[in-house]
Amino acid sequence: MKKLIVTSTRTHAGKTTIGTGIALNSGANCGFFKPLGDRPVYEKKTLVDRDVEVFNAWLGLDIEPSECCIGFEHEKVRSSCQPDGTNKTLADRFDKISAGKELMIIESGRNFTFGSSLCLDAGSLAKTVDADILLVAQGDAHLIIDKVITASKVFGSGDSRLAGVVINKVEKEDETPLEEEIIPALEEENITYLGHVPKIRQLEKARVGLVVERLHAKLVAGSGGLDKEIERVLVGALSADAALRMPVFQSRGKMLITGGDRTDLILVSLSEDTSGIILTNNVLPHPRILSKADQLNVPIISVPMDTYTTAKMVEHIVAELLPEDKDKMELIKNEVNKGIKLDNIL
Repeated sequence: MKKLIVTSTRTHAGKTTIGTGIALNSGANCGFFKPLGDRPVYEKKTLVDRDVEVFNAWLGLDIEPSECCIGFEHEKVRSSCQPDGTNKTLADRFDKISAGKELMIIESGRNFTFGSSLCLDAGSLAKTVDADILLVAQGDAHLIIDKVITASKVFGSGDSRLAGVVINKVEKEDETPLEEEIIPALEEENITYLGHVPKIRQLEKARVGLVVERLHAKLVAGSGGLDKEIERVLVGALSADAALRMPVFQSRGKMLITGGDRTDLILVSLSEDTSGIILTNNVLPHPRILSKADQLNVPIISVPMDTYTTAKMVEHIVAELLPEDKDKMELIKNEVNKGIKLDNIL
């Protein structure tokens, strides 16, 4: 059985994207394990990791999502693994999940150091389950070089093994620094470069439902449109006439943040290919407007925060892979197949 730890130099580098891409291209009977979860969601009154849900849905795994994750919070994980400690719990859980599998993808927490105090960081995981480590890096050239070299020094000790590095989310303008700076620097340190994956714009688009979840917002209309993707976010501070004169307001897939008393702007937005509307300060418009949003399947959500606070919170919402994102599955599979030396990894 091939065992591969997928970890990263930073949060949101794209571990799940790379991991699913490798699994989808492998043609193997694949399993997934994420000992220390960091994307908790409730499923049937049980706390599970969203990445586990994605792997289960996309690869048709036959194990309960709750089995694929030991826990989420350090203290709770530590107490739940008493008296034998995390290593024993990890090994037992891994043996159960990996039975009969040809390939096991084991995803670390947020980055390669996360979970060190629990022996659940990437290096410790590799030692416990005897796996290779694939490091996913993302960022500017110097950040990638510094982080990867630091990680290689950590993984170079003991029995852990760094199989190589994949650079993710590479923009067109990043290709020259990649070829001229990053790859030579890695070769100088005897670190294996395994390819890169370009930034996939489709993966950067969050769905309205994710915004509702992250803001703990109240959905007041348009429940049929929660799967709509958000192309851009606009703050509605102008009159409806002024907004209509702005080309950006007429762009498709926008999410509008405004007050519930801005009836003219809300009505205009409903007829201008809007993905969703966030109403601030818990102010709701007339029921007729909500009824129209229901008819058009444009979600309207209500939050207690002011417009500025809401806009800043939305700005920090990072698009995540969801189990229902099956349209992105083939895209990821193709890009990973084109950009990564899969034979070297598998």
